[in-house]
Amino acid sequence: MNLQQTQLRIYQLKQQMTLTLDNPKSVKLQVKNLNLIQKQLKAIKKEVNLAIKEINQQATQTTPDSIISVGLDLFGKRKWAGQLRQSTRRAIQSDKINARQPYIELKDYIDQVILEGDKTKLKAEEYLTQ
Repeated sequence: MNLQQTQLRIYQLKQQMTLTLDNPKSVKLQVKNLNLIQKQLKAIKKEVNLAIKEINQQATQTTPDSIISVGLDLFGKRKWAGQLRQSTRRAIQSDKINARQPYIELKDYIDQVILEGDKTKLKAEEYLTQ
């Protein structure tokens, strides 16, 4: 998943989320278009969630213990081995957080755009009920 292309696609969809309150038939058509745009955004969000899930899985599949920590365990240096494993786990966790952050921000942005679409649809409903 290319983050820049995805961000550009979301931006383009956001630009299409316009509402012109001119006549009821046109407004209904615009609401249908807003619904379609929101469906596309939700599909993109599913892709982002999948990317986050893959990052999480990759982080858990990394080698759990280094050869050095196993060797220290064998020679009775359990405290050092534990400290080495702990620092390795911290590094893996830090890498996972850093790798996920852009995707999480993108997911939040998608939620924000979907919310804007909902607000726009509410304005259209208000117009149609008048």
